[in-house]
Amino acid sequence: NSGSTFIMTKHKTAIRVETRLLGRHQIAPLAMAVGIACRLGMSNRQIEEAIRKVIPFEHRMQTYFIGGAQIIDDTYNGNLEGSLAGISLLGELKANRKIYVTPGLVEQGSEKVSVHETIARALSDASPDVIVLMRNSSTMIIEKHLSKLKYRGQVKIETDPIQFYENLEHFVANGDVVMMQNDWTDNYN
Repeated sequence: NSGSTFIMTKHKTAIRVETRLLGRHQIAPLAMAVGIACRLGMSNRQIEEAIRKVIPFEHRMQTYFIGGAQIIDDTYNGNLEGSLAGISLLGELKANRKIYVTPGLVEQGSEKVSVHETIARALSDASPDVIVLMRNSSTMIIEKHLSKLKYRGQVKIETDPIQFYENLEHFVANGDVVMMQNDWTDNYN
């Protein structure tokens, strides 16, 4: 839950990549960075040390802890591919309880229903224990599709997102992992 590790090999050379970046979707960009660094003449040790220093950008799969619960803040994410990567990551992580929080995605145009049904399918497959949806027209699509898919976890509809975020420590427990995606704060004012 604290990062990603993989080993890249070429012929008899191996580089152990350890980073605080979370998710399988990070592997390809990191592998490309390693390849470029090798071509530029960096030693394996230099590459390994440099990648260990890489940290997530603010609100992009950034982790912190509240009361023993790990919070993965991906609230700057605003596209379907990023949502699916976060949901997949949540499905893979170890936790006492997995919680997914979202207001859905904005500005999806004619794809609004399709995009949110895709998110619901991914959530159903990842099977978090609790899904918290910030009440709006997009999340109602997710809620309806989760019901159609017979999702067995708890769905909580939050009508006061600011209060929810400000009181998150009262909602989580030690050992929880919370994935927060796609903050829609302009609509909460």
